[in-house]
Amino acid sequence: MQKRFLYTDKNILNYFNENGYVIIKNFFNKKNCNKFKKIISNYANDGFAPIMNPDRSEYLISQITHKIEKINQIGEKANFVDNIKKDTEYFRSIMKNKKIIKLLSKLKKNKKIFPLMSQMIFKKANTVYSKQSWQPHQDNSYAKNKNGHYITINIFMDKSNLDNGTMYVWKKSHKHGIFNYQRKVSYREKDSKPGNVSVSNKKFEVENLFFEKGDMLILHGNLVHGSYPNNSKKKSRSLYSVSYIPEKEKFISGKNAQRKIIH
Repeated sequence: MQKRFLYTDKNILNYFNENGYVIIKNFFNKKNCNKFKKIISNYANDGFAPIMNPDRSEYLISQITHKIEKINQIGEKANFVDNIKKDTEYFRSIMKNKKIIKLLSKLKKNKKIFPLMSQMIFKKANTVYSKQSWQPHQDNSYAKNKNGHYITINIFMDKSNLDNGTMYVWKKSHKHGIFNYQRKVSYREKDSKPGNVSVSNKKFEVENLFFEKGDMLILHGNLVHGSYPNNSKKKSRSLYSVSYIPEKEKFISGKNAQRKIIH
């Protein structure tokens, strides 16, 4: 059975090493969650598709050209772009949150930790991408860090359960390296089933994870995980995902993600 830890709990490291994940409860308060959702929603398209690297102005602009084109007045467009700069700085500040960096450093034997990329996944109820269900995959199948030090956090901006598309893991699968996988389109895919599908002869127990609004999930890059479709007609399941790596560790940048050390 899953546990939820306070940020200061001394058992976080042991639990993470044994299970490949750990849930930090109430990491964000509801006010901050609502603020984040309000700001990021300004950049969503009609289907509320995921937004990659919203902390980078060039990425955010490239994914919202439809919104910019609808603005007729040049002054309004200038103000809109100016707000983009402010909002990307806000998203970046969350990635570089000192409490997050400090906690991840402890999980990696006090090494310096740097963010690499981020992604917003809305799963807004009754939209095209609400049915998105990530296939069982390893985040490190993209970054390919041979030492298994790639790590991802997910900050849940909504309560998450089976009804609105929560996540699951293959228990303790992080202890077996990177599996073979079937490569899949994992950004604004057409079949609503992204994720490099992990293939293994080993059998793992599937554990469903549940979250309260503001909880933070820390995932080992080699832990196989996925998610269910959001079948709720009213409840969304939004989260902000950020990937990290310790100093001097090698990784694949990727054509779309363009992972890079963010100082």
